[in-house]
Amino acid sequence: MEEEVILNKIIEDAEKEADLVIAGAQEKAKEIEEENRNRAIKQSQEQFEIVKAQIEREAVADLEKAEFESRSAVLAEKKKIIEIVKEKVKQKIKDLSDKEYIKIVDEKLAKYKNEEDVVVILPKKCYPALKKIATDYHMKVLEETDAFESGVMIQCGNIEYNYDFEENMKFMDEEIEKEIATILFKS
Repeated sequence: MEEEVILNKIIEDAEKEADLVIAGAQEKAKEIEEENRNRAIKQSQEQFEIVKAQIEREAVADLEKAEFESRSAVLAEKKKIIEIVKEKVKQKIKDLSDKEYIKIVDEKLAKYKNEEDVVVILPKKCYPALKKIATDYHMKVLEETDAFESGVMIQCGNIEYNYDFEENMKFMDEEIEKEIATILFKS
């Protein structure tokens, strides 16, 4: 019987030790499981932050692109409007009454009426009336020309002043566009 008690004691001690080993293994398994879970949570949070940052960058880039395209479209429309206004101004100049046209050219001629050796080149428009004004200012008038439609060319010695309305519009194109933009788009 004593052998039985010793055997039971050995079995009991073995069972206790097995329970301790199992409990230790379970605790270690829980720790490993917790570490793995924490690592997985940390990795998913890091991955989430990376994806979130990428989405935010893409959203900002898309927004900036849309804003740029919007500004470009607005500028293109403003440019179209400016071109329409410029064309209307050109047409208005072409549509000047003879009286208004003669007055404008007379103002240009009058600036040089006290100069010597002034030669005037006039287009066909209102040629007889403008020729009379120029000769009254003691200017030499050349034959009418087809080189330009409206305005006047004035030569004082070696210097030529070009008051061709169309050429002046081209020359002042950038200034005219700025002025039109200022008037139309004051915001």
